[in-house]
Amino acid sequence: MHNIKRHRLEQFSDGVIAIAITLLAFELKAPVLSANDLQNSFFQLLDLLPTLLTFILSFVTIAILWVNHHQMTEHIDNLSRKIIWANMVFLMFLALIPFATRAIAENPYNFVSVTTYGFIMLCTSLSFSITHLWIHKKINHNVSLSSKLIKRSLIGPILYTCATVAAFNYVPIAYFLLMIPPLYYFLPKKSQG
Repeated sequence: MHNIKRHRLEQFSDGVIAIAITLLAFELKAPVLSANDLQNSFFQLLDLLPTLLTFILSFVTIAILWVNHHQMTEHIDNLSRKIIWANMVFLMFLALIPFATRAIAENPYNFVSVTTYGFIMLCTSLSFSITHLWIHKKINHNVSLSSKLIKRSLIGPILYTCATVAAFNYVPIAYFLLMIPPLYYFLPKKSQG
């Protein structure tokens, strides 16, 4: 198979990511407020808080993945078949995020829905990390990967694994762990390692 140009991979990936974010937005339903008084309306809106918070968490995660995806592919001209398929696996798991978001929004205290969310985020993060490491190796002509880059790439998968396991024991700890990777990856890198 001939190598393909970076822009084709980026355009396809951008399309899948845009659809995933659109599906997230479609899952937000306008509330039907049955109460006419302020206090009851407020409490009905408060019931939507888990849905809104999981939407924000998932949206921010996908946005960070999109920014990092763009940054990791901007210096490569041709992509190998291995990188293309690794990227496809990443996009497959990313496309499941709206499903997992809806499951956790509908069942915020159910350990199965939180475990499912954590597992999908783990698979998304791990497949993204593998794609990133392979692209980094290709750009740098197969030199060995720095330990700093490997450590940064493993933060997400490790924390999502911990969140997935924690959901079986105590759901609030899982939520706390699920929030750390987006915050960590949102922070700029100190160096291109």
